[in-house]
Amino acid sequence: MYDELSVSFENPATDPLGYDHVEGKLYCGRDAVELQFKVRDRAFRKGNALVVPFTYAEVERVEYLSKWFRPKVLVFQTRCPEKLDDFPGASVGRVELQVIEASRRDAAKVADLIRYRQSEAFVSESESRLSRLRDGES
Repeated sequence: MYDELSVSFENPATDPLGYDHVEGKLYCGRDAVELQFKVRDRAFRKGNALVVPFTYAEVERVEYLSKWFRPKVLVFQTRCPEKLDDFPGASVGRVELQVIEASRRDAAKVADLIRYRQSEAFVSESESRLSRLRDGES
């Protein structure tokens, strides 16, 4: 199993003037997921890089969509929609990231890695809850 994985993406501008072009990466680390991105508000002007951290418990769903002759899309959905307020095109805690060609292999693995990390977090939380209950009984 992979310890860390990152997927680069580039969402094209939403209008002819180049507004809201987004590029960045989704980084899956040991303890958290980070959405790192830059937004171009004009054709040649990039904004500052933003980093939005998510715990694995905050991630609701990750799905890689790969259809013929279509952009490859990684759908990222979170339980905390307010964290995606600065991401152009986000709708109620859900973003669609258009994966660049170099990251397609890793994008197919991200959903499995996140599910694995979520199960680890769930087991750890369950064990700590059980130990608190046992300590309360003693």
